[in-house]
Amino acid sequence: MALTAKSAWTFSATYAGCSDACASAELWALAAGLSNALALRLALVVEELFTNTIKYGYCRESKRPVKIELSVNDGLAQLEYRDKGPPFDSVRTMEICAEQNAPLRIGGVGLHLIQTISSNASYANIGGWNIVRLSVGDGPLPAAQLTPTRAAA
Repeated sequence: MALTAKSAWTFSATYAGCSDACASAELWALAAGLSNALALRLALVVEELFTNTIKYGYCRESKRPVKIELSVNDGLAQLEYRDKGPPFDSVRTMEICAEQNAPLRIGGVGLHLIQTISSNASYANIGGWNIVRLSVGDGPLPAAQLTPTRAAA
């Protein structure tokens, strides 16, 4: 597969579809000559977005579509992720949490993880589709900024 190759898939919003999407993304990255680290990061981003679609966008597993398009630009994987859930700007939500230095809680770690391992994220809602575009590379990651919580005494 050439480094300029673009691939696109449509999956049903099921956990089996999520597994297939992650495997497809990882295999695509490796076939495109990208590093193993980048392939794993890309699969992780796909998994986080996909499970959020199932849990919060469609509120359950369904036959509703999730579309994934991948390409390579300057050694980075370019991901376009689409679902038809209610409009939700996950990119702006990630920015707000970072600006407020909000402590992470269970249920909010996935968006932080996506923000940490991706760049150039954008969101649009066009024709009823939530569209998230972002880049994933294999460079060093910033130090984790999770704040441990202590149980009340």
